[in-house]
Amino acid sequence: MASKSKVTVKIEEDIRIFIHRQIDLFLQDEHQTELDFPASLTNLHRAYIHEYVKNKRLKSKSHGKGDGRYLSIYKMSIAAVTHEDTILKLAPETTDILFELQKGYKTAGTLESSSRKQNTSRTNSIFLTSVPPTVPPPLKALPDVLDDRKRLPISQFHDIILKCGLQNQVLIISGNTGSGKTTQVPQFIMEDAARKHVPCRIICTQPRRISAVTVAERVCVERNEQLGDTVGYQIRLESRLKRTTNLVFCTNGILLRCLMGKIASKFLKNITHIIIDEVHERDQYSDFLLIALKDNLSSHPHVKVILMSATIESNTFSNYFNNCPVIEIPGRLFPIQSFHLEDILFNIDIYNNSVKDVKRKLVANLEQQNSRPQMPAIANMDDETILLMNDILEVCWIENSPEGFHSFFALIDEEIGPIDFQHTETKMTALMIAAAKGYTEIVKKLLNMGANAFMKEKHNYTAYDWACFVHGNSACSELLKSALHQSEPPFSRSLTANSTKVLLDAYHTSVGDEKIDHSLIVDVILYICRNQPEGGILVFLPGYEDIQEQFDLLMSRVSSSFHLKVFMLHSKMQTSDQHSVFKPVPQGVRKIILATNIAETSITMDDVVYVVDSGKVKQKYYDSLTSTTSLAATWISQACATQRAGRAGRTKPGKCFRLYSRTRLGAFDQFTLPEIMRVPLNEICLQAALITKDVSIHEFLNKAIQAPSATSIKQSIRYLQKVGALDDEESVTDLGYILAELPVDARLGKMLLYGILLRCYDPVLLIVSILSINDIFVIPSFAGDKEKAKKVRRELAEESFSDCFCFLRAYQRWKEMRSPAKQRDLCNRLFLSHSKLTMVDDLRNKLHAHLCSVGIVKRYGPGGAEDINEFSNNWSLVKGCLLVGLYPNVCYLEKYSKTMKTRFEKKIFIHPSSVLGEKSLKRAKDKKDNAIWLPSEWITFEEKYKSGRGSMIRCNTVVSSLLIAIFAGPLHLDESECLIECENTTDSVKCKIAVDDWINLTVEAKYARAVLHTRRLVHELFLKFIENPRTYQLSARDHAVIKSLGQILLHEDHALELTNSLEMIGAGVNRRGGCKMQDVHWKADGFRNNAHPYVARK
Repeated sequence: MASKSKVTVKIEEDIRIFIHRQIDLFLQDEHQTELDFPASLTNLHRAYIHEYVKNKRLKSKSHGKGDGRYLSIYKMSIAAVTHEDTILKLAPETTDILFELQKGYKTAGTLESSSRKQNTSRTNSIFLTSVPPTVPPPLKALPDVLDDRKRLPISQFHDIILKCGLQNQVLIISGNTGSGKTTQVPQFIMEDAARKHVPCRIICTQPRRISAVTVAERVCVERNEQLGDTVGYQIRLESRLKRTTNLVFCTNGILLRCLMGKIASKFLKNITHIIIDEVHERDQYSDFLLIALKDNLSSHPHVKVILMSATIESNTFSNYFNNCPVIEIPGRLFPIQSFHLEDILFNIDIYNNSVKDVKRKLVANLEQQNSRPQMPAIANMDDETILLMNDILEVCWIENSPEGFHSFFALIDEEIGPIDFQHTETKMTALMIAAAKGYTEIVKKLLNMGANAFMKEKHNYTAYDWACFVHGNSACSELLKSALHQSEPPFSRSLTANSTKVLLDAYHTSVGDEKIDHSLIVDVILYICRNQPEGGILVFLPGYEDIQEQFDLLMSRVSSSFHLKVFMLHSKMQTSDQHSVFKPVPQGVRKIILATNIAETSITMDDVVYVVDSGKVKQKYYDSLTSTTSLAATWISQACATQRAGRAGRTKPGKCFRLYSRTRLGAFDQFTLPEIMRVPLNEICLQAALITKDVSIHEFLNKAIQAPSATSIKQSIRYLQKVGALDDEESVTDLGYILAELPVDARLGKMLLYGILLRCYDPVLLIVSILSINDIFVIPSFAGDKEKAKKVRRELAEESFSDCFCFLRAYQRWKEMRSPAKQRDLCNRLFLSHSKLTMVDDLRNKLHAHLCSVGIVKRYGPGGAEDINEFSNNWSLVKGCLLVGLYPNVCYLEKYSKTMKTRFEKKIFIHPSSVLGEKSLKRAKDKKDNAIWLPSEWITFEEKYKSGRGSMIRCNTVVSSLLIAIFAGPLHLDESECLIECENTTDSVKCKIAVDDWINLTVEAKYARAVLHTRRLVHELFLKFIENPRTYQLSARDHAVIKSLGQILLHEDHALELTNSLEMIGAGVNRRGGCKMQDVHWKADGFRNNAHPYVARK
């Protein structure tokens, strides 16, 4: 495990914001290698920087003494870590079979994966590709539904949307939350086509599966139709469509598959409109989609493209599509009040004692001031400052430019004058002047800073009156109208700027903002329940763990008298479970929804009136140089903050409680960093290779609105070449085409293909399903249960030293329970997630059905499910399939230093949740030695991510050196290059097998050639299989090779005392041999695996 981290250093918010901004700019500059912080920082500030940079692949060092002491940070260089050569020890039985294979089975002369620009054997698994569009049926909606639709703001723009859509190939619609754009725009198009009797087929994409499903259902309700007729959806491995469907909601990834290779033209020929919704989220698929669509527009002029979002970067996207028109849809149906951290801390009762003490003093001072006669705001200002403020306001009035307000804001920031300063003669405020001039952004900024919209000048006119007199019904008047609706704010007390800073400093130096303050969220919820009218509460949290923690704390602190109904909403829930969130609750019950950013998008909950925004979102950041992922809760963008606030007030005026200050909001990025800039590009690069015609992958991705770094693209191309999906010329290989067709990540797809070829299909399919869903275990709610949870995992893992084996056993135990009630009871006892296991089961069956539908797995006969599970009991063979997919995720335990290393880390740690964690320490053969011990030096793992000063690996499996020699590395190994002869020893000639540029295995020369021969046989089989997996038939020779391979891997694991069989629970455990595998419960076709077990040969 990693060393224990220090107590988190907590500093003032403004200093923290400054430090973060400087470090972010430093990391973005590829040329800058060193950054010095000023000597004015305190010891505490420097301690914070030292701790903060641990997670940033940066080094820090302090220099100097006394007042001249300063701190510098440096970027760490990346270089491959060297390690001692591993001795490849082979069991006697293994060498016998290796020699038999070498002698009895010849290899082909060449070993290369073919590539081709076109793959005519690809089958189409995409919806409605070759079906011409039809004329939509007439609308048969109910009158009250039509009335509701007409009340939506977007209904006023019906004609202009249709007109602009007809005149332009690309159109941007920027509509605030609640405008109705997601459900109405596709209906406008469809209804217009029905009136004109014109065929149409509309594809409308959503960033998430739940959005695609719920929006499709909502549109069907509005049209009074059955889902799957005129309107349907398609998400991964699930669809509700007919040949006559006119409107299809799908995910971005689904549409992207339609634009691959030759299928693109065929698909676009039968599409009339493509709508990309929620473009502002900038996920990797939407950015990639825009490149693909832009490239295809000129050759398909009949296709109309509409981009939609609540907070779209209109100018950026318009410029990208040759200055296409933009339609702005006005604001929400009802005004929304926003309250920030300083308002919350000062006005509600909270648990934080440090803040309580400070607040008590501030309240006493405020009461003391209120007892004195009230003085005007200028009473404490000197004459010179008053004249200066007057002059600035006059300049703002005379100059016809919003830049005149810069000086005013500077004085406010320096606390020289109040935000509501009135000109001594006219009594005009800055807000009134900005309203009269029509400066919408200035008005918005002033209101956010707390400007009073109720103040009147000498003629008794407010800022709203000025906006209406000069500009009529404008954006400014709408903003001010919303502000005037806030005539009864829930928080009646306000603080001066100095008092606000004192209060915020007390909070941030006691709590900080690195983690979610769950107690404060409960305080806000209790305040709403006690003091605010009825209405649902939507709480935005970063991830599932925070949702679970918030739920537990809420349940422990809230009494039953409040009558709460709490829901959890996140993207990994099943579709049926998510639907319950949208159902109304009984009268007198308050709905509380704990959600991730999934609730920012098209999902609409009409009964939500209050939003509690943590300001955080969980995002993955990928370091392409070290292949390291860091998953962290980061601050959202200003656009997301607006989007979240917009979830309130759909049916009545709403309130948003932001758990971050106005200062922090101002420091947010304007928009979210595009996902294409911060995630692995392996899948995107493979898809780019399928789409591109005459340009390289790098050139194609450089067409993006914001192109990813050249380093990320280069590393992803190298990875795809390593796994055999691309050749040296960046052309797609046979394997690449098949992987692109599978609805799973490329590495998981490769595991599946090997599982089919090596006849251990079912356990590999199950592991792929589990890894697609993520961890099936839950974190214990009580600290006392953590040791019990670890014990459960250890028992499930047996002596396999594998987390994947543990997952399989857990699923098998769960599947044995024949009723949902028994399954839930088991989950409670074994700390398993029933919902995730159900999702795994569902995905497993859908993947199997998909493989059958495309012909890779046969429904019966040769190549059928029973046939390709012949060796499913051989866990050693299954590990080979795991390794071939997870490579290059390989870790090595050095014999002498007892430290674990990867290609780029000199020292890496095992994640605490892994079954290897305690076993590696407790199973040391020398009881006096507490160093790490494992039965083999090699571990393959699913993911490596940053944690504190070091990195951790999760989902780990110990593998033998022979497994590394056969399954790790590229498909093609040239014996003349990878076999390095060592100096002669007294008894034998040693050789090194260079599996890749990092892994070296030392073994006797005669064994080395036998091992390489076996490796070559296996990979030749795979290349033969992927040439056309739909027609591949396993010959008697190939079957004998696979059987012998399974035997030698069994012998190696037996020698290492590792579990090597996959017998079912209750089947008579025999860890060293094999046993009969019981019913594997195939839901898809009900097959039973009655294969004979492996028995080690003598």
